[in-house]
This record gives sequence, structure tokens and C-alpha cells, in this order.
Amino acid sequence: MSIHIYVDESGDLGMRGSKYFVIAALKTKDPKSLERIIKRVRQRKLKKPLKKAPEIKANKSPPHIRKYILEKISKQEVKINAIVVEKSMILPRLYEVKNRLYNYLAGILLKEFNKDNEMIIIIDKKDTNALIRKDFDEYIARKLEIINNKRNIKIFHKESQTCKGLQVVDFVAWAIFRKYEKDDEEYFEIIKNKTSVKYLWKR
Repeated sequence: MSIHIYVDESGDLGMRGSKYFVIAALKTKDPKSLERIIKRVRQRKLKKPLKKAPEIKANKSPPHIRKYILEKISKQEVKINAIVVEKSMILPRLYEVKNRLYNYLAGILLKEFNKDNEMIIIIDKKDTNALIRKDFDEYIARKLEIINNKRNIKIFHKESQTCKGLQVVDFVAWAIFRKYEKDDEEYFEIIKNKTSVKYLWKR
């Protein structure tokens, strides 16, 4: 059975902006369970004007929606891995080609799932450049095949508006980011039991 891994990030990779950057991956064998979380939020929790919004985003949601979604995630059979980067520790030369820095961090993150031979990786289609997406796919495939060359890996870049799994992992990445960026652990505590965080380039 293939596992599904949804990848999203919070913060930015610019030299200015946020103090931290977070990239998170949520692994599940039952992607339908994630879809149900978003469907139930729309049916039961959103006020009428918001029901027609193209997607549900953590940074635009009220606290009770954030907590509801994170609590539902905490009860699912999922595994969450995240990379947290303190941006002041990134060498200036690494900012020169942002997509390669992103690829490097995503490679570290996805290697955490090195025991899974059949993987469907779904990543937010944040870049419209087909060559950049291709570079990401090839880089990740090389990184994972170093560990096990028998892997069956498929990578899809999807619009988060059309993928409920990406909307779910958006809340995960946001909660982890908020813990470090705002020193607010309230939301992270809800999913702490499902989450493993790797902190890169500490002082």
C-alpha cells in the first residue's frame, strides 16, 4: 500500500521577513481521513459566507477552527515530521538560489520516511515554473533512492485549493511555525504527540 505524504511550509526563505522557516510533512495511509476533516469543518464549523471560500488556511482562520482541525489531526493515524530553520544561521550564499535551498531542506525532511518503499508525495504547487518543479522532483528522487533504490516514488505538485490534504498540513506547518516565531506553543501542543521536529543550524 502506498503512503501519502503532504508537504507544506510556513515562514519564508528571504533574507528578511520571518525569523524562522518551517517545512513540514504529514504521512498517512488513509488520505480520505484528511479530506473528511476539511469537509466537516465546511459543513459544521464555517459560517455561511466562508463556506464558499476556495480553501481553508490556518493564518486566515479563527482560533476555534485551528484548534478543531489540529485536534482532529491528533486523533488520526498520521506521522508528522518537520524541519525548523533559524534563518539568521543560513549562510548568505545559500540565499542566492532559493529553490535549491528549499530542495535541500525538503530532501532532509523526506529522508525521515526512509523505510517506506511506495510513496506518493504531494507538494503545494507554489511555483509556476515547470523547470523548477522538475528540478525539485529529480532532486528528491535522487535523495530517496540513495537509501533504497527499489523505491516507487511519485511526486505531484497540486494547488492547495484542490487538495484537502495540503490544507490539513498547512495547519500543521503553521502551528509549528507559531511555536518558534511567536513563542506560542498552544497550537503545537495539540499535535505534539504526532510530531517529530528537527532543528537545523542551531547557534
